Amino acid sequence: MNKDFWEGRSLHGIEHVTELFENSVLGAFMSGHLVLESILVQMLESNSTDADNGRYFEWSFRRKVDASENRGFINQNTAEFLRGVNNIRNRLSHKLGTPITFDEAFKLAGLAAAGGIDFSDSTIYLDKSRSFHEYVIEGVIQEVFQNAAQDLLYLLDDESFLENVVSVRNS
Repeated sequence: MNKDFWEGRSLHGIEHVTELFENSVLGAFMSGHLVLESILVQMLESNSTDADNGRYFEWSFRRKVDASENRGFINQNTAEFLRGVNNIRNRLSHKLGTPITFDEAFKLAGLAAAGGIDFSDSTIYLDKSRSFHEYVIEGVIQEVFQNAAQDLLYLLDDESFLENVVSVRNS
């Protein structure tokens, strides 16, 4: 019996593919994922090992998250948030055209908050109804990625982070 690899997926015509380029939520999510991935590379480069051989861009997102957690750059909760981001990205990539739901975005905001990502308004991750009406999905996605990027970049500029990296390199 031959397995149908397209089971649960749709073969898309050019019109559907063209519409994907106009999907602002998908665009914001994918851009946000790429930005976070780039920041993880910066973290790893700040404390590289000979075994890494500077090949961070060849690593999967998951491997970058795991290495960042193992080296103490991010905590377990932040790593869980980043894995949640990647799980959604993988679903979107492998089931082209599947929408991001508000429920997913709201859950992601909660994971971000649990991971230490600061939000100026806790409504975005604590009050689903208000979050839906005040932020809608586009706003939640933008806030999650923007705040996560800022907070992760802050770790790179944090003196204690840099001191820890220097002390690890010198030991």
